[in-house]
Amino acid sequence: MPESRKLVLLAGVFLLTLVNLTQSGPIALRTPEDWDNAPSFGDRLLRKRSPTVSERPGCKEGATIPPNRVNTTKRLIDLRIQMDLYNVSAYIVTSDNAHQGEEVAPHDHRREFICGLSGSSGTAVITKDAAAVWTDGRYFLQAENELDCNWILMKDGEAGVPNITAWLREVLKTDEKVAADPTLIGTTTWQRYDKDLAPIEFEPLPTNLIDVIWTTGRPPVNTEPGFILHLNYSGESWQDKVDRLRAELPKQGADALVITALDEVAWLLNIRGSDVPNHPVLLAYMYVSSTQLVLFAETSKISSPEMQTHLTGVTQQPYDRFVAELPDLAKSASMVLIPSQFVYTGGASYAVYNAIPETKRLLKPSPVLMMKAKKNTVEAEGMMNAHLKDAVALCDVISLMVEEIPKGVRWDELKVSAELLKYRAQQEVNKGASFNTIAGYGPNGAIIHYSASEETNAVIGTTSLFLLDSGGQYFDGTTDVTRTLHFGTPTAAQIKAYTLVLMGHLDLARLVFPKTTRDARVDVLARAPLFDQGLDYLHGTGHGIGHFGSIHESPTRVALGSSVENTFFENYFFSDEPGYYKTGDFGIRIESILRVIPTTFSTEFPDRFFRFQAVTLVPFERKLIDVTMLSDGQIDYVNDYYVLVRQKVGAEMTKQNRTRAYNWLISQTEPLMLPEPVNKGVSIANKQVWVGIWTQLFISMFVVFKFY
Repeated sequence: MPESRKLVLLAGVFLLTLVNLTQSGPIALRTPEDWDNAPSFGDRLLRKRSPTVSERPGCKEGATIPPNRVNTTKRLIDLRIQMDLYNVSAYIVTSDNAHQGEEVAPHDHRREFICGLSGSSGTAVITKDAAAVWTDGRYFLQAENELDCNWILMKDGEAGVPNITAWLREVLKTDEKVAADPTLIGTTTWQRYDKDLAPIEFEPLPTNLIDVIWTTGRPPVNTEPGFILHLNYSGESWQDKVDRLRAELPKQGADALVITALDEVAWLLNIRGSDVPNHPVLLAYMYVSSTQLVLFAETSKISSPEMQTHLTGVTQQPYDRFVAELPDLAKSASMVLIPSQFVYTGGASYAVYNAIPETKRLLKPSPVLMMKAKKNTVEAEGMMNAHLKDAVALCDVISLMVEEIPKGVRWDELKVSAELLKYRAQQEVNKGASFNTIAGYGPNGAIIHYSASEETNAVIGTTSLFLLDSGGQYFDGTTDVTRTLHFGTPTAAQIKAYTLVLMGHLDLARLVFPKTTRDARVDVLARAPLFDQGLDYLHGTGHGIGHFGSIHESPTRVALGSSVENTFFENYFFSDEPGYYKTGDFGIRIESILRVIPTTFSTEFPDRFFRFQAVTLVPFERKLIDVTMLSDGQIDYVNDYYVLVRQKVGAEMTKQNRTRAYNWLISQTEPLMLPEPVNKGVSIANKQVWVGIWTQLFISMFVVFKFY
């Protein structure tokens, strides 16, 4: 071999060795400070192996152990004994129940039991000598605190982090076996795992190994009966809904449908329950064809005379017979639509899919999902009314905090959650919270989906920000609202960060757009002011919301990079919730629910456009707004919004004789006014900021209008 070729080969081997020895990266740079600490080339910029436990900050020598960290050593030993008995080399534990919903009952918190992570999203994978958890950006900080050092933290979406199947192929031999409970994994996910793991075997294991070892301290299942959501709240009889559904099935290429999503069963039959905390559903399945209408539910949940009268015409079967009965039910069908995973809806489990004969399977999104998202007139007005009542309750609590905290009265995060439950319960037809309140002061607010506990409960002071994300369930609607507050004198940095988030919130809320615009593409409007400052947040900007149902309702998801995009329809309701989170310091999120409504113009395009109507009616934190950063359009929107808040919420407060809350509301909704200029014109610095922001907005609108 010529000498020159030898040198080239040696150089290549050296570079390859260097790359393989690197330990971490690429580094996600999200704030200006990150650039100061960015490593140089050769200092872990290219990841060529998976994350390890030793890379976790909380698992390094001398690290302080968080008070809410869960010791899982004994649980992992017990699980691995069961894995050996079933000849399993790796076991997958999801967050789901048998209905693949986001919210599950405590009895079904199998993934939390085995790893300690209490967030709603995450998947645990256990091998004979390693354990890893995959979760998204909402739970990175929380997972670092709650996972003990038996666990590798896999930050989904981060550069260099493998997905579940890639990691398993890395750590297992080709003749080893991976197993999971087929009732707890959606069909789409199961099929992807099976394909990606090959030639490693992926086995459906009917015996749930977590159930085998979780023998003490497991919460019981709910025993409360279901109840009817009457026509004055639902706006349409279940019989009419079923007729519409049956008419839709041939358009979907099917003559039968299995319904596994709990909120779809609840909506279709106008029934609700208490089987999942904060989520008014009962555990049930349905099978629908042109001649069959079968409900599978625990007999005790639907046995009351009133419920039996309501369900006249519906065949009833025991809940646990659903999968076993499917082959017989499908005999008279030509094609059975099996719900696929779609946005927040997990779809039917692999066990359900397998129970339908192969030649009769049609895997696609449930038509009930789309029907449910379009609120009828009664549902839409109910949502507006629920948010009005909810605003009264929330403002009452905030006004009490504003009065007491500066005086030294102790308020902590758990107290806020308890007070919100109490005040919401005072409103008509309230049925509790719509999710566990996120009340985070200071550094806790930087944990996107923080959940206060006795170990982490912080006293709310006057120097940092307080992030409050909460909601209520009412017979007439579901609410979800976030406001960020300050009970002292905020710093300039806190004000700037809050105002940037508010600017994005306002720009999305006041958007007018063609009816064919895709939901994911408007996300950039809410992020543009943050982008201009080199900032971002690790969650979507908006999610659909149900009517006395799911807090996250498909199909609407406003999120950059979403794999599924959908158009808006009239009377869709969804959230507008940009944020900013400074780890170890504070978090900011501003969330309001918006309603999609048509708007008309006296132009050649009179009926081409939608706009959004404000549903949430709660003031923004006045002391955190730098009015000089806002555009005239943003100021006008806030002032018009405040007029509406005074008219609607102020009147309701007066009606309910809530004087303290009313006085606070009036003080918070004075019109925003620009300060008198010292000299005419705009500062060069301010001009530069606005040039950047308007550039981002122009790009955003180009994307929306180019591709609608």
